[in-house]
Amino acid sequence: MSKCQKCGYENDKDATFCESCGANLKTTLSGRTYPKEVKNKEGNMSQSTKILIVVCVILVAGLGISAGALMQMNKSGGTVATNTSSATQSPTQVTNQATWHEIDSFSGTTDVTENFNIKGNMFKIDMIANPQLNYNTNTMSVTVLDSNNNLITSGDIGWAPTEAVSQKEKTIQITGTPGTYSMAVSTNALQNWTVNIYDYY
Repeated sequence: MSKCQKCGYENDKDATFCESCGANLKTTLSGRTYPKEVKNKEGNMSQSTKILIVVCVILVAGLGISAGALMQMNKSGGTVATNTSSATQSPTQVTNQATWHEIDSFSGTTDVTENFNIKGNMFKIDMIANPQLNYNTNTMSVTVLDSNNNLITSGDIGWAPTEAVSQKEKTIQITGTPGTYSMAVSTNALQNWTVNIYDYY
């Protein structure tokens, strides 16, 4: 048995503190405690605190992961969404956009036939004419033929005898193949006319 020097209570032999008053039973007569015992006691408490902190951190992390998974499931309709998308890019390429290019321009006052070459799959003929003031029917006609003299299309501009003397314009657009074409212009009582030819490539 170990008797408490403070209150006289009889404690177990291996007791460190008095069960009655809580006094330290290992205190020497001078009132000092054994340093080794105190260090061991403090060391045990420090180790317990560390274990407790680690357990708390693990619990908090687990709760955070669980909450995140539940939120993701709610957003995706009950299944955990995984990002499986990927993206690739091709090298930058320069592409040429086809545009209209004026390739020929003819003008005159009387009939004429002219040849021209195109390199695209489409071309257009812009007809512009001014009539004479002669109180007669004034006309301009353009006929387009291919290299075998087959008729492709034609277009006309006309003025009635009493119509005002004013410039008129008309455009004919043709889809074809690259090659040589011819244009025949027929007129009646015109001051002047102009034909501009555009190639689309």
